[in-house]
Amino acid sequence: MKAKKIIVIGGVASGPAAVAEARRTDSEADITIVEMGPDISYSACEMPLYVSGEIANSERLVRYAVAKFKEQFSSTVFTHHEVERIDVQKRVVMVRDLTTQHERALSYDKLILATGSGAVVPEALQSSSRDVHILRSLQDARSIVDTLDPRTIHHAVIVGSGFVGLDVVESLLHRGIRVTMLASEGRVLKGSLDADMSALVVDHLEQKGVSVRNERATSLDVAPDGSIRAVLTDIGEKIGCGFVLIAAGTRPLTELGIQAGLKTGESGAYEVDSQLRTSVPGIWACGDCIEKKDAVTGKSIRAPLALNAFRSGRVAGRNAARSGKGRPAQLGPIVMATAISASGLEVAHTGWSVEEAQSAGLAAVGETITHRSASSLANHHPLCVRLVADPSWGKLLGAQIIGLQGAAQRINIITALLRTGATVDDLYNVDFVYSPRLAPAHDAMMIAARMMQKRLIGKR
Repeated sequence: MKAKKIIVIGGVASGPAAVAEARRTDSEADITIVEMGPDISYSACEMPLYVSGEIANSERLVRYAVAKFKEQFSSTVFTHHEVERIDVQKRVVMVRDLTTQHERALSYDKLILATGSGAVVPEALQSSSRDVHILRSLQDARSIVDTLDPRTIHHAVIVGSGFVGLDVVESLLHRGIRVTMLASEGRVLKGSLDADMSALVVDHLEQKGVSVRNERATSLDVAPDGSIRAVLTDIGEKIGCGFVLIAAGTRPLTELGIQAGLKTGESGAYEVDSQLRTSVPGIWACGDCIEKKDAVTGKSIRAPLALNAFRSGRVAGRNAARSGKGRPAQLGPIVMATAISASGLEVAHTGWSVEEAQSAGLAAVGETITHRSASSLANHHPLCVRLVADPSWGKLLGAQIIGLQGAAQRINIITALLRTGATVDDLYNVDFVYSPRLAPAHDAMMIAARMMQKRLIGKR
């Protein structure tokens, strides 16, 4: 019997996961993975640790070197290759070798798109300056380190105030570089944190010496030798600096599939079903380039998160390879949950903020409390908890937790409950541990639930 030909496009997280699962499902399949960059299967989330110098060698971020990946999963690997178009009628992809510019046609029986997401760079900020960077790939991280290592840079500007920007702030502070962050509305993590919770993070950053400015970058002042001199802003400021990171958001990389006729949703990411099949037969998609169903609202959302990338890659890989044998794998609804260290401050969120829920047409109220991470008689730190719930019947919609200790792991409690459609009462009745050095007798989550219960009395 002729071996099934499976091609996977994209080699960072979901693509390699798809290859691995496809190989487990079909030991005889002819599997090829195509990646534009030089690396596959690396830890993108750890790249800021390499930028900071905490990880000295970028190869430590590579889970599988190309040769090892080929051997481990009996696959063909094309790095430095770009898929330029898909012929869905002939089931052929046209691939260009970016080193030689040679083009070849690869036929497929099953195709998996794991093309991920790319950085949004406003046209006015696009520059070939060696001092202006983005951080989306391991090559980007190497380029940043090559800029920072040989020079003494005193001041850096971060354009954007999302997760990537905050991660790099941490990295630059670790190197002793002064940082200015240009943040829309003077806020960080807008969309994840409500305004008052964001203000807590901004205050902490400014105490650490970071200048968070409510300004928009409009252009770059680049010297004739290609070095950056300053960032110009919409209020006429000229901020001198020696390094710039553009972290103004991401977009799904779906142009290839759109040209082939694949349907996309409101976010621009591919529409897929629970088995991750796209609108075109024989093609699956996974990772950051797809929309998934939100467990809280049932709405389709784009959730560019590492764990979802791995899970979706495995689902797509199994279903592309299984040939009708056994049960199809499925990706259930997901919860948007994130956490970050902002200059030592743990900032965690899950589900929907009050602002985002209300803008999506949901009835939502928030309740905020401040408590302790451990017993008052032991070493402890303050924790600020914001619960978000539907006022009509107390269904949990989301949460935000900020503190020096204990925020990131506590958010997992709410994330698990959100997947079940739990209420504030369910959170109050969780059997929280009590250990004076680790957790107080009344956990901050329980207290927040009780305060929300009191607020909702008479409303349901």
